[in-house]
Order: sequence, then structure tokens, then C-alpha cells
Amino acid sequence: MKFDSIINWFKSNLPNFENETDRITRTLNISKYSRFCFIFATCFICFFIPLWHFLSLTRPFFRSAHILKHHILKRGTWIHRLPIYHNQSLRICLFWFTICVIGTFYNTGRDLVQITKRMGRIAVALMPPLLFLTLRPSPLPQTLYLSLLPFHKWLSRIVVLESLLHTIFYSYYMCWKGAFLLKMKKPANLYGVLAMVLFALIGITSIWKVRRLNFRLFYYVHYICTWSTVFLLHFHARPGIPYYTTLNCCILVYQIAYRAYHTSLTKFIVIPLSPNLTVVEFPTKDLVRKPILPSCHVRVNICHGNFIKRWISNLIRLQHPFTLASLPTDETARLIIRNGRFPLRNGSTYYITGSYEPILNFITKPTVSHSWRIRRASLAAIPSPMTYIINARRVLICVGGSAIAFGLPLLRILKFNGVNVRLIWVCRDYRDLKLLQYFKHNSEGLEVYISGQEVEEQDIDLDYSEESERETEEQGTLAENISLLRTGNDQPNTKRNFGSMNAITSSSHDEIDFTGTYTPKNKKSFKNGNGDKSDLKFPSESAFRDPVVIDAPSTNLSPASLSITQDEEASPKLSCPIDSKIKIPSGVKVFYGRPTLNNEHYAWCLETECPGPITPNSLCNGDIDSSGSDSHISRLSEVWVVAAGPQSLVESTGRWATDGGLRFHAESFAV
Repeated sequence: MKFDSIINWFKSNLPNFENETDRITRTLNISKYSRFCFIFATCFICFFIPLWHFLSLTRPFFRSAHILKHHILKRGTWIHRLPIYHNQSLRICLFWFTICVIGTFYNTGRDLVQITKRMGRIAVALMPPLLFLTLRPSPLPQTLYLSLLPFHKWLSRIVVLESLLHTIFYSYYMCWKGAFLLKMKKPANLYGVLAMVLFALIGITSIWKVRRLNFRLFYYVHYICTWSTVFLLHFHARPGIPYYTTLNCCILVYQIAYRAYHTSLTKFIVIPLSPNLTVVEFPTKDLVRKPILPSCHVRVNICHGNFIKRWISNLIRLQHPFTLASLPTDETARLIIRNGRFPLRNGSTYYITGSYEPILNFITKPTVSHSWRIRRASLAAIPSPMTYIINARRVLICVGGSAIAFGLPLLRILKFNGVNVRLIWVCRDYRDLKLLQYFKHNSEGLEVYISGQEVEEQDIDLDYSEESERETEEQGTLAENISLLRTGNDQPNTKRNFGSMNAITSSSHDEIDFTGTYTPKNKKSFKNGNGDKSDLKFPSESAFRDPVVIDAPSTNLSPASLSITQDEEASPKLSCPIDSKIKIPSGVKVFYGRPTLNNEHYAWCLETECPGPITPNSLCNGDIDSSGSDSHISRLSEVWVVAAGPQSLVESTGRWATDGGLRFHAESFAV
């Protein structure tokens, strides 16, 4: 009986097709709430996102956010265990879903016909904001277009879901009325069905595994279906949507015009380094838009010899993003490319678009007046082109694989301007170290971790157990981390044997292990596991060594030629010669295995570092202050953690920085 009453309650309160409101009220509500979704999405994207970026850089906002996250909502609280706290994608999904639910169901009077029509109208109204998020570069101030991709992905999924539900409910409604076949004879309804099919294709090819297996298929389907749905929806929607269609076409045409205007032809010089990495050179003058900041990126496309292929590639330009490893002032631009499916032919012609400036909120190019003040203060006749305005005191950079192209120019510029920098590079093959021979500049602060060949990406687990349990667990974890960081011989002017590299099994694809994360415990002093203070012994030798020669590992690699001809390509199967010795520049540290971001890195960021735990049970937290004082928060606001490379590395580095209250910048081309 109770179950029947529940069923009856749902039947009497759920929307249905019998509770139809009058036609005029229904039409007004559909138009009203679809405009609400359009205006809200537009204002959020064009005003709130830039405003949030601007406020996050100010001291008062940073201080308030720090006190809220790290003193009011401490890490040990239950909120840190919620998936939504650390999962940006989940927050974005819930945000757009909530807005669309309000626009779809609010003030409908349980009229399912009105709800169904609202779903279709809201999907159409969200198309212009959706396409605006794809613009490269983003016209929004101080906003990198890559940072808008999560908003684009989730908004597009909401649009596809609304369209699908609109199609299903409307088809059921027409069948219920007995007019399905009659309605399907109308061209406008057929256009709607075709648009839904194209939306479904976009949704299927947007699945992560499909994108990874065949990105070219994903891009072509995405591009063609987007243009097609814009026109199909224009002829399907009733009443008409001329304003939405105009906005959609303007955005798409602007993107084509911008890309055509900023694209030029250049010839590549291809220099293969290892089975993983290849260096590509071309004249900087060939770039239509000259780079201003370090670590810009360009987008590259093949210039086919066949006219038809060239015409298709120009019409649907599938471009590959690569970061400039050279400085903006260098005459020769250099790219560091991971060997893959993209063909690299020495001396061949390529389309190159850009450059696209990074949004590094702590570095800006000085204006003319500022350059004059710098020249006057330094008594220099000509200011250095490497002079930038840096709003950071210390920067920790974590990169993986070919993302070293992002870290190298940033390392050089920051060190030139007096900033303490630490660059951690994770690579798979010891032969990747030959890359440093092409960038023979001051490499002090560069730490290279060789993870090994057979690797897979893994998820990062962070420990959120109770404080007492966490303290015991982290002491053991930290001891393991230190054994990893101390691996190898750190004495200068010595040869290092890579034979131990064969024993590396627990490695990951250009990834950092973050299990030894910073926690608020033991902040006041440096103590061992028994609670007693330890006597620290600082190493007498230099923190960075002189140039050394590294011996090749004892593996079964077969020698091969490294030369490349006009018709050969750089690919994953490219054979490279066995180098019996690789010379490492001075200032570079080399370790074997995966690094671990832990309390030692956190102490370095806050300039409270000690040489690291000496005993297995000791912990190094320096003199970290957690009182929330202005001086402590001021120090935190002047430290940046930067990550580039694989998505898992970027996400985990961001979580480590966020948990420690540090500023964070991410650079990832993951789609």
C-alpha cells in the first residue's frame, strides 16, 4: 500500500503531456528562459572568468582564499575528502548542469511539452558561448585558451544532452498524439533529426579513448559537424534564430580568418636526438606574429604536395601545437617534439601559425617607460632584451618529456632576472639528455630524472587519513622519497654508470610521484620520528656539480645511423646511435627513477629549506609558519609552481601546490 502511494504521488506531481499551459504563456516562457541561459553563459564567460583571474592575482584575494582553505577549512576536515573539492571537471559539470536545469524546469507548471521545447531552445541558445570558448587565442584578457577547454567540453556535453532529451521527448509526444509520421514529413523536423545525428557523432568521437586512438577523426568530425549543425538548427528552430545563427557564423569565420592571416610557410631542419625526442629548427622571422614572452607555442600543419590534399588541409586545418624552446630574441626558433605519428621530414615545407603567447601571470614584458627607468637605474646604454618584469621570488617548474621545451626558456629568463628557479624534468631515456647539448646556457637549477623505457601513466593517490595515522605513514613515505632523491653519486667530476637503470620497474610516463605531499604537521621545527630535534649537517660540496661524463647503460640496444634524409620521417621507431658517453653541462643534476614532491621542495619554495632529512625517521619542514600571518601569506603569494606536460603530471602538481597554499600555473595541450 505504501509503495502504491509513492507511485501515485509521482504520477500526480511529475510533469506530463496532459498538463499543457496556454500557447502564448508557453511561447513566452520558452523564449524568456532560453535568453536567460544565453545571457548568463555569455556574462559568465566574458566577465566572470577574466574577473576571477584578475582578482586571484591580488594580495587581498589571495590572503582571503588562503585563510579560508588552509585555516578555516583545514586539510583534515571532511570537505577535503569530497571529490568536488579537488576535481575541477566535476565542479564545472555541476555548474553548467545546474544552470540548464533551472532554465529547463523552473516555472513550467508540470507542462512536459514546454519542458521539451525549452530543452531544444536552450541547446540552440548555448551554441554561441560554446563556440566562443574554442577561439584561439582567446579574446578574453589574461586568459589562455587552453584553460577554457574544460568549460567548452562540459558545456558541449550539456548541449548534446539537452538536444538528445528534446528529440526523445518530442518523438514520444508525437507518437502519443498519433502524428509522428505526419510530423516527420516536414523538412524542418528532418533538419532537427539530422542535427541530432551530428550531435551524437560529436559526442561519440569526443569520448576520451576515441580521441586518443584517432585524433584526426575526432577533429574532422568535430569541425564538419559543427558547421553543419549551425545551418541545420537555423532551418529547424521555430520561431527562427537569426541572431544566434549570425553569432555562430561570425565566430567560426573569425577563427578561419585569424588562422589564415597568421599562417606562413617555413622549412624545417630536423635533428633526431633519441627514440623519444627530435629537435626542429626554423627561422624565427618566418613567424607572422613574433613571440614576446618565453615559452610561446606555435601550431604546425603539413604542406602537402598534392593539390587536393593541400586544399582539404587548408579548409579543415588540423594543427599540432608545439612549444618554442628558444627565446623570443633568438634568430632560430627551436621546437622539441616527441616522436609520434606527426611526420617530420628534413627540409620539407610546413604551415606554421602563431605564435600564441602563454599567460604567465608572474612575468610581463616591460613597457618603453619602464625600460627607460631600468636603463637609468642600471646605467646601461642598451637594455637587455631578456629583461622582464617578474612578480615572483621563487619558481618551481615540473615538466615531463617534450614539455622541457616549456621549461628551458622560462628557466633562462627567470634566472637572468634574479629569480630562484628549480626545474624538474622527467624523461624516459638517458639519450634524451643529448638535448642539453643544443641549449648550452646556464642550466643551474635543472634536475633530470630518468624514469626508464617501459612506463605507463598512473593515477596519483593522496593520503587523507586521520592526522595521527597520517603522521606515522608519512614518515615512512618520506624516508622512501629521500632514498630516491639521494640515489646515485653526487660527487663532482665523476663518471656515472647507468647500469642500475635496468632495475627501474616502478616508473611512470613522465610523471611525478606525489605521495609524500606537504601536510600542516610539525611546522615549527625540524624533528625526527621520536619528537627530538636533530642536528643538521649541511653538505660541504657545492649544490651543483661540474660537467660530468655519463656512461651508457648496459642494454641490448643496437647501433644505428642517426642521419635523416629528405624523405625520412622522425617516428617512434627511429633508430639512434648508441652513445657510449653523454656530457652533461655544469649545474645539472641527474637522478634515476621518479621524483617525489615533498616537504623538502615545499621548504625550498618558502626559503626555509634545510638539506633534507638525514635519518630515515626525520622530517624537514624548516621554519614554516602556519599562523596565517601577513608575512607568511606574503611569502606564499610570491612563490609559483608551474607544470607542463602529461595531464596526470599537471593535475597532481597542481594539487600539491594548492594543498600547500602556493600559486599554480598549468600548461597542457591535453584535449
